[in-house]
Amino acid sequence: MKDYILRLKTITITDAEEVGTKNAFLGEIFTQKALANIRVPDGFVITASAYRHFIAYNKLDGVHDQLISGINKSDPASISEIAKQAKDLILGARIPGDLQDRILLAYHELLKYAENRLAVRSSPVEYNPLSIRTKDKYDTFLNVSGEKELFNCVKKCFASLYSEQALTEDPDRMGRLISVGVQKMIQADKACSGYAYTSDPQSGFADVIHISGIWGIGFKNTDQQLIQDEFIVYKPNLDMGVNSIIQKKLGTKSHMMIYKFSGDTTSLIERDTSPELQGKYILSDEEILTIANWGIILENYYNSPMSIEWAKDSSSQDLFLLQAKPENFKKLKTYKL
Repeated sequence: MKDYILRLKTITITDAEEVGTKNAFLGEIFTQKALANIRVPDGFVITASAYRHFIAYNKLDGVHDQLISGINKSDPASISEIAKQAKDLILGARIPGDLQDRILLAYHELLKYAENRLAVRSSPVEYNPLSIRTKDKYDTFLNVSGEKELFNCVKKCFASLYSEQALTEDPDRMGRLISVGVQKMIQADKACSGYAYTSDPQSGFADVIHISGIWGIGFKNTDQQLIQDEFIVYKPNLDMGVNSIIQKKLGTKSHMMIYKFSGDTTSLIERDTSPELQGKYILSDEEILTIANWGIILENYYNSPMSIEWAKDSSSQDLFLLQAKPENFKKLKTYKL
């Protein structure tokens, strides 16, 4: 029998068919000595086998494939309706008792080393095991607290396998699978977060690392045009002991996302960034170079340009890597998947 729960620190890329590529690349950082200097929040993964068990327990085998087969691809309303029906079946289903017990065991084990706030992220299992182009299709939940909220978020992650965007982009795909990553929450609402690319994201120029970010928690642009801080690091200078930060651009960072606490519930709200923070860089030079060096380590390991999601914890003031994605799959090392 496949494991329903795996600790991140035991996972490698060879587990992608069980944990999805997002979780697999994070686990690889824990398990490979070459990546040991990179800091990743600890956690566990609810595997694709657990999702299969959930589906079988609720007698939903084949039901979603049958729904998808009825999509009228030329009619957006048809996709919306099928997506709602598919998601409602999952949200209305029960998590089997034995799976609940294993999730709770891992949850309470994690709470020994983390505050009672967790991040719950979807990690779909794609046909191409190294495909990680899943941005915004599947759900992520931040600052999750308590057993009830955890289980609700797990089911919502399962249901996001049938989001409108997922069905629109790939309406013919059958036998969909998903895993869920549960990690220590990095409290970036009073700190900062952003992205990094080990080659220029616009030109593809390979000798620079591009780092950007804002105050607070990263979020999709709404109607607000967020102008981020940007930093350019020149790779050849990184190991030469000379200044490798060749450009720093102060963004307006006009808005930020923070947590709002109301009783037992937590929500994310958008607020104006204070003039003081707008006029201040989100990262020190040392922090810029830390992220840059993480990028170089990953790029050398995977022999591929990388994109990285990072965040700074306001309590510890430590930087953490939240996601790492090799961009050029053709140059990846050969793995037995």
